[in-house]
Amino acid sequence: MLNNAAEIQCSNPDCQASNAQNNKFCQKCRTPIVKRYLWAIGKGIGKGSQDYQPGDLIDERYLFKHPQIVLDTKPGIFPTITENIPEEISQYLKLSIYKIHFPQVYGILPSDSPSTTKNKTKNKSEIWLLDFGTVPLKDSGELEYPEMLPKLTDKWPEATALRQLNWLWQIAKLWEPLVKRDLASSLLEEELLRVNSSIIQLRELKEDEHQDINLRDLGNCWSKWLAKSFSKTNKSIKEFLEEVSDNLKNGEINQAAHLITILERTMWECAQGQTYTYNIITNTDKGQSREHNEDNCYPRPMELINAPAESGVNTLAMVCDGLGGQEGGEIASQIAVTELSNRIQNLSFSSQTWQGTNYLQQELGKFTREVNDIISHRNDNERRTDRQRMGTTVVMTLANGHEMNINHIGDSRIYLITKTGCHQITLDDDLAAREVRLGYALYQDALQYPSAGALVQALGMSSSRNLHLNLQKLIVDEECIFLLCSDGLSDFDRVEQYWSSEIVPVLQQKISLKQAAKRLIDMANEKNGHDNITVALVHCQVKKSKASSAKKISFSEIKSEVQGYIAAPTLPPTTRDFELDSDEDEYQDDLDPTVPSFSPIEPSFNPQDTPITVNNSGLETNESQQESEIKSSKSFNQLILPIIVFLALVLGGSLVYNFYLRKPNSPEPVVNNNRNKPTPNTPANN
Repeated sequence: MLNNAAEIQCSNPDCQASNAQNNKFCQKCRTPIVKRYLWAIGKGIGKGSQDYQPGDLIDERYLFKHPQIVLDTKPGIFPTITENIPEEISQYLKLSIYKIHFPQVYGILPSDSPSTTKNKTKNKSEIWLLDFGTVPLKDSGELEYPEMLPKLTDKWPEATALRQLNWLWQIAKLWEPLVKRDLASSLLEEELLRVNSSIIQLRELKEDEHQDINLRDLGNCWSKWLAKSFSKTNKSIKEFLEEVSDNLKNGEINQAAHLITILERTMWECAQGQTYTYNIITNTDKGQSREHNEDNCYPRPMELINAPAESGVNTLAMVCDGLGGQEGGEIASQIAVTELSNRIQNLSFSSQTWQGTNYLQQELGKFTREVNDIISHRNDNERRTDRQRMGTTVVMTLANGHEMNINHIGDSRIYLITKTGCHQITLDDDLAAREVRLGYALYQDALQYPSAGALVQALGMSSSRNLHLNLQKLIVDEECIFLLCSDGLSDFDRVEQYWSSEIVPVLQQKISLKQAAKRLIDMANEKNGHDNITVALVHCQVKKSKASSAKKISFSEIKSEVQGYIAAPTLPPTTRDFELDSDEDEYQDDLDPTVPSFSPIEPSFNPQDTPITVNNSGLETNESQQESEIKSSKSFNQLILPIIVFLALVLGGSLVYNFYLRKPNSPEPVVNNNRNKPTPNTPANN
């Protein structure tokens, strides 16, 4: 329902002209109109409520569309926020590392919000607004689905076997993080499980009513759905999923890692009935305000790579944004691109053979640490300290058949773009995002902090022992495009504004991938221009294989095969020698895959540090060496025990002060970020 009296303000801070709701571009500056639909939680705005009616304008900006759904008519203005964040809302913040699956906290409706379409004021209890990013829309700009996103059970019958498994795999991946926070009930509620194309998104979080929720409950839930909504499950996997549900119910599958591995192996089987082709293009420019380009990318700019998955052609795409000025930033980014690409080119992998769940991620993690230390050693050898140390951000994608492996460090970004949506896959390694994931502040509020854009880590700034790796894996089950970019493009929400007009035409076969890469650079120079700009586009094409068959998949065979490949648990062990702030400790435990936890970055790499080895699960280890050293030094330790106790007390007091007594909303940046990053004027889709 359109309320013509309520217009949408242009999100361009230099324009902010009013536009009709059905406009696709601003009538004044031609910036694409952002349609930000929000999900409202709180009393007085849900079904059956008489407080608001469709067409009401709340707080002079939020247009009431449906129960619990409002349209922000001023998307370029920061929403109302509060410093008092209740625990049930802070849960969304702490889960922001899973941002593609959970709505992000956008703001609140003030407690006294007038409805300007009626001649009276309505007093409201506190209502929180949640942002899903992009949701399916009609050509008119109205919602495709009245409840914003369709239920999983409603879309299940029309999904392919691979997508059905993909959805269940995502639920399995989220199980441990939600169990840890007593929110696992969110994955058992049919009303809460929504789908946005291939992505599972939870409409809200639901607190567990009892503490003993386990995978048996998930099995009962899936079994019930299979008997009802899942009755149209693809024939090739129907019996398989029934056996999976039974094994969950009877406790034979009692770990999420086991379930994840079984589903991954089965998805590989289904993917053999499809062909995958990856077309890759990159482009880079120094921008309008910089004399030199410190960005680098792989493959070479404007060199189109066509890589059928079965051909063995390298499917790597990479963007690096250097830190440290001309004397360091461009060197660090070039080292990263050269060293990482050389190592990855020597990898042996094939989409025709299943290699377990974490093989490529382990290799990417190992290579990233090795290259980090190459740059860090050079910093030390050249006696670079503090702001003179060079470093670089890095984002990369590496496809293997239907799997897309993702790695990122810093604030360069990766987006997944389909015909109906744009999803930011990575979470910036900056102070603003850190405040959010620790539950201290909403993203819009954190952006106002001093040095909000300062990075908390970058490649090459310190020893790899202190490097926190952000590794992910996504399943490609439809045609889509991955956009990798430096912040010269992503600043000021340019991707959120222009994805539909500049990238979707590639999926519609209206423009080529090369044209899109050029247009993105031109747009960023025109709308931003304050920094170097680099983009990489990875166009994923999926077709049904002529030789594909709908053979049934044997659960017993797959269950037996995966025993030696059980996926690493979602909650990784840590290698800290001391305890961090409890909230940050929770954040570390949520990280997936298994990498050592983040610890404060040291000023430089010590060449005498014990070399790092990587075991089969990708974790740093030197356990045998440590065991030998402990045995040989036992008697010596007994002699100096009193001294050690004294020093431990002194050090412990220092650590308590630093990690427990510091103000949580004013952390210090820990790496060089001397890039004069501009302060955003528009709220980001975080």
